[in-house]
Amino acid sequence: MFMMWCGMKTYVFKVKLEYDKRVWRKIEVLGNRTLDDLHMAIQHAFDFDADPTHLYSFFMSGKAWDKHSEYCHPEADGPPATKVKIESLSLKPKQKFLYLFDYGDEWRFEVEFLKQGSSEKAAYPRIIDSRGKAPEQYPDYEEEN
Repeated sequence: MFMMWCGMKTYVFKVKLEYDKRVWRKIEVLGNRTLDDLHMAIQHAFDFDADPTHLYSFFMSGKAWDKHSEYCHPEADGPPATKVKIESLSLKPKQKFLYLFDYGDEWRFEVEFLKQGSSEKAAYPRIIDSRGKAPEQYPDYEEEN
């Protein structure tokens, strides 16, 4: 998943937790990678386990469960994110969309496209900035008696 490329187009995204927008990561990915690769980069950036049994979707409209704007996990019911290259999305700076991970827990992330760049000698995808502590994917809730 991590690749070294030089001189290719990159895309920079700011990914925020929907319920706490003070927690975010800026992620730079190559344009020839897929939305599935972006999913994996977000998983890595927030220290989630990328369990392949958890389904996910990107909703380009920003609205959860909008079937007209969805790209999803290859085993979910919809257009597969594995077939959609980031550079094919015609993204505009400041454009936002929703990344929803784990249909049961519904982790929601606001993804904002910031800008295009040009790759350098580095491993991609890469985290270029971050703020806040990543939440626990599986918090230990103690039951009250």
